[in-house]
Amino acid sequence: MLLHYVGADFEDKGYTEPNEWFGKDKIDLAATLDFPNLPYYIDDEVKMTQSRAILHHLGRKYKLDGSSEDELVRMSVIYEQVIELFVAMGQMAYPPAVENRLEIHEKARKEYLDSLPGKLAAIAKFLGTDDWMGGKGLTYVDFIIYDILDFNRHLFNPKHINAFPTLVEYLTRVEALKGVKEYLASDAFHPLPIYGPVALIGNTKDYKPID
Repeated sequence: MLLHYVGADFEDKGYTEPNEWFGKDKIDLAATLDFPNLPYYIDDEVKMTQSRAILHHLGRKYKLDGSSEDELVRMSVIYEQVIELFVAMGQMAYPPAVENRLEIHEKARKEYLDSLPGKLAAIAKFLGTDDWMGGKGLTYVDFIIYDILDFNRHLFNPKHINAFPTLVEYLTRVEALKGVKEYLASDAFHPLPIYGPVALIGNTKDYKPID
């Protein structure tokens, strides 16, 4: 999404056949990437993996990494706070492969949804009357925050996000950005799936949100 915002010319390489990645490209890229994995990013300057590391790099490259110490502090704080949601969602999606896997999943889902309103309220309070999470200016962290909040709209009942108009307005603000708006309206954008086929949530393009 960030690359669409800055108008970069790039190839968004996707994989629908596991063997295309595991049997070919991952092997071919082993000499190029330190940690061959998906997603990966290659340009004239760097060759790297890890989605958040890639976004950190892009933030610096396109001058979306904050312009003051106050912005940097706010970016760091909200980043760590929201990543906790992302990690919890991943644990819920991929519980351990044990006999009571579904029971572990259901327990994690209940705990997540029970705590979600309070966590969203704290994020909304942090944003306050600012347009962006770092303050007045858009930064790369906003694209990370957008994704994680939007994931919650697709994985769970949207009512959880909709209960906080400040967050709804924030998401709408990101979606209206030049480049982002066009991308979201294009055939290239797919809100689902979020996780792989073996996940217990968000694993198909027609997945329906749960409460």
